[in-house]
Amino acid sequence: MGYCDISQHIHCMEEKFDQSVAEVRELCASCGAKLKGDYCRKCGEKKIIPERDFSIRKFLNQSLWHLVHFDSKLLKSVWLLFSKPGFMTAEWIAGRRVGYMKPIQMFLVASVLFYFFLPTTTAHFTGPHDLVMGYDEQNYVMNFFQYDFAKALASKSSELGVTEETLTHEIMDAAAERSKTWLFLLIPLWGFFIFLLFRQKIPYLVPHLVFAMHALTFYILLDLSIHPFLYLFGIIHGGKHIFLFLTLSFPVYQALAARRIYGYTWPITIVKTLGTAAVFVFLILLYRQVVTISALGMQ
Repeated sequence: MGYCDISQHIHCMEEKFDQSVAEVRELCASCGAKLKGDYCRKCGEKKIIPERDFSIRKFLNQSLWHLVHFDSKLLKSVWLLFSKPGFMTAEWIAGRRVGYMKPIQMFLVASVLFYFFLPTTTAHFTGPHDLVMGYDEQNYVMNFFQYDFAKALASKSSELGVTEETLTHEIMDAAAERSKTWLFLLIPLWGFFIFLLFRQKIPYLVPHLVFAMHALTFYILLDLSIHPFLYLFGIIHGGKHIFLFLTLSFPVYQALAARRIYGYTWPITIVKTLGTAAVFVFLILLYRQVVTISALGMQ
């Protein structure tokens, strides 16, 4: 084979290589579908062009845009959550979702803020003393399961070789942490009951779960907003007062939201809201006691 033949052969190989690289670039990196333009029509993935997408300027511009866009959506969504009860749920049901944070995003942001800024609040778990008193007085509101917490506490402290006072403090710390991380469990339980009451208007479960998620997000953020005022007036241990305020004010929010979402007349809305509010109070009372009892069991 002559020099010209070898040169031509190498040139053909280079052309084939360039062609194969070009073909790979025309395939979606995520799903492998053939690209048409800068975005995949099958999964929406963006075509990467190194000269454009790997530049420092592009990276900083995108990062800044997403940060500002996230902040604006967050502030707008929180404002609407407080100022127009039920508005964002109604918008979600209508399919107008782009301008607001997703329901799960809002709930997660609220939960994270709750977890870090109120690490020891007692509003969402029952104090060991209340469980003991509820058992002694056979008060099912204070101790729904009639669980002998004092006996269990004495047995566990003896088993661990610590004083009951020390163990009580450890239980309260553990309960305070769990009470904020397990709140999401209320969404499917309460949302299903909302579905049972309002399914005549919306016969699908998911919209009612979204309503429950938005409402519980409001509940958490309202709790967060109360504490600065309590600290301002020197009220440090106000868990019971906060819980009482939340349980009294939250049904009002539920009624306003339900009226906007489901469109019932006020009398029907109030009657149905009394049902959802009663179930929510029952669930939150049950939740508070389960959190504390489980904290003792996991020591």
